[in-house]
Amino acid sequence: MKRHRLVYLTLGLVMALALTWLTVPATIMPPVAPSNPVTVHVIESGLHARLVLPLGNRWVQYGFGDWDYYALNRQSLYHAARALLWPTPGAIGWGEIESLRQLRAVIEPQGVRFLSFDISVAKANQLIASLQARIDQQPAEEHVHNPNTNLTLAQDDQTYSLLHNSNHELANWLEALDCRVDHLWLWREFRLASSRQ
Repeated sequence: MKRHRLVYLTLGLVMALALTWLTVPATIMPPVAPSNPVTVHVIESGLHARLVLPLGNRWVQYGFGDWDYYALNRQSLYHAARALLWPTPGAIGWGEIESLRQLRAVIEPQGVRFLSFDISVAKANQLIASLQARIDQQPAEEHVHNPNTNLTLAQDDQTYSLLHNSNHELANWLEALDCRVDHLWLWREFRLASSRQ
């Protein structure tokens, strides 16, 4: 009888931890008073998020995911499980945004949130250069355009898995922008530490 109680207690504890892990959002703490500030945006849709950075007088969005699932739209249960359960080829995606105002008008009614905050323009430019170098490792003729995400994608050296998913990669990008990201298990969603959402 004591053994059954111990098993149930252990299972309950594991389930409670898993539920916490799945539902606690990651908190973004932007840098305080960045030099030469520029506003950047995280497009937050729940399980996946994208980073939007200024590039001259336009905007570029970046995302990360499993190559088959995210780039090639192979979204069967098999491909989803495969992407999560063991490391698979990663994909880095990018796409220009002509108007943030129009994009917001289209996606915010769908429950998608924009998290906006300031960072140093120098850090933004460094990250863009770093991401572009990763993209350029694959020949341009091998890039894939996904009409569902409106991103062009290149295979990336960084693998995708449960332990390094799109939110983990986004957290790395945010840290490169001098942001701090708490709750690094990052399975769920992002929120800003301040009230600027």
